[in-house]
Amino acid sequence: MPKAIDRTNARGTRSWIPAGPIESAPWSALSGETEYRAALAEAFAGVELGEYDRRIIEWLVGWDSPTVATLASLVIRARKAGGVR
Repeated sequence: MPKAIDRTNARGTRSWIPAGPIESAPWSALSGETEYRAALAEAFAGVELGEYDRRIIEWLVGWDSPTVATLASLVIRARKAGGVR
């Protein structure tokens, strides 16, 4: 099993965001727009967002699971590498 940021949503469903380098598309990471929004919200938590930023994040929610999970993973890992939480 890949290293992951394990999450449980309000319905008790588990999802995950890869916590390390991704070698292949993480198709089973997230399921549906609600989880995509949550993953992106987690990735950008604490970041001041403008209206256009929010518009782009909402646009990203329409992408597929591997794309959203990879983007969220990259942002989270980059913030941790830079010492920002």
